[in-house]
Amino acid sequence: MKKLKFDSYDGVCFLNGLVFFAPVALLVRTQAGVSEHIFFLLQALLSGVIFLGEIPTGFITDKIGYRKSLIWAQVLLFGARSLLLAAFVSRSLALFVVEAVVEGIAACFTSGTGSAYLYALYGENGYLAKTAHAGNFGTAGFIISTVAYAGIYKISGMEGLLITTVVMDIIAVVCSFFLRSESSKTIIADRKEMRLQADIRQQGNSGDTMQKKQEKDSIRQILAIFKNKKAVLFVISLAIFSIAWLLINFFYVVKLENCGLPVEWMSLIILSYSAVQMLAEPILGKLSDGKNGKSGRKKLLAVTAVTAGVAFLLFGVVKFRAAVLLLMLILPLLLNLPEYLLMDLENQFVDETECSSQRAATLSVLNMGVNLVEILTLSASAFLMKIGIQWCFVFVGCFLMAIALLFARIQK
Repeated sequence: MKKLKFDSYDGVCFLNGLVFFAPVALLVRTQAGVSEHIFFLLQALLSGVIFLGEIPTGFITDKIGYRKSLIWAQVLLFGARSLLLAAFVSRSLALFVVEAVVEGIAACFTSGTGSAYLYALYGENGYLAKTAHAGNFGTAGFIISTVAYAGIYKISGMEGLLITTVVMDIIAVVCSFFLRSESSKTIIADRKEMRLQADIRQQGNSGDTMQKKQEKDSIRQILAIFKNKKAVLFVISLAIFSIAWLLINFFYVVKLENCGLPVEWMSLIILSYSAVQMLAEPILGKLSDGKNGKSGRKKLLAVTAVTAGVAFLLFGVVKFRAAVLLLMLILPLLLNLPEYLLMDLENQFVDETECSSQRAATLSVLNMGVNLVEILTLSASAFLMKIGIQWCFVFVGCFLMAIALLFARIQK
């Protein structure tokens, strides 16, 4: 296979990975006077903006093209990071609110656009190789920023981390202008092909009225999956996993401080648990290779979800430093295992409900449901913060165990 060369898209991915304040993202808010329960409300606002903006920005992307949409995403991301810096320096809650809105809009423009852009440029044969290639540059940026974080934080504090990240965002905006243009003919051809396939399926019942009726029937079919109790369980489960990752990404640093450990350890902890997470693929490969097939995976989901739940619960209440550090290293891996299995079962559920021909649309509808539940859960977590961060971990741990029990019952 032809070796892929470094291009501007790889550069954008690398620069987007250079988020120097990531290990202490929560402290950016709390040191500026934002309480932890307000932080959760800001995250709920971010999720709400993404929920409301995903469909409208999708229409905009269809009109302006993938390249221009990616440029807008970079400009908005630069704006969000600049607002974050200004909010931190001025200690302004209003600016933190505006930053959450702008970041949410940037996420909407990015969502799915990068994938569509690469597919338009490289086609079916080259898409996977290029996606992995660009992803490696993003990972390289993340590793470099994590390693550099401790030194920058020690020399210039939080302002230094934020300013360095903003500088990288400026370079990313410049780099995005050098992105290759996707062929508009390819996009138009894809749309025509989709319409042609729809027309072929509808022959014998042709006519605009019948076409609109069938389109409405497809939408009704997708929405009808929520009558199935499994769909609701998938939505709630995926939302809980999303909240669990938020706790890991933002509140590990709080646990370190509560245990009297230096914040500078976060970079080493992140690098270590990232390495441990890579064990998920071989572990799942061995565990899911049994003769039971589908039923074996359902049991495996229950076992791994219970294990992750117990670990989260323990992390919330344990104060012994060695135990806390050990749990920090294995929690992301323990969370990955049931999450991957859940996504696999979600796709099987789409097949069971005979929505496989609208797989992407069906999964999008489920994910919109996830965003709604996530907003409610984040709002609830904001109030839990008033009685302590440990109870958020306990709360998620209990829910993960409940998910395991519910799936064990519902899959019978």
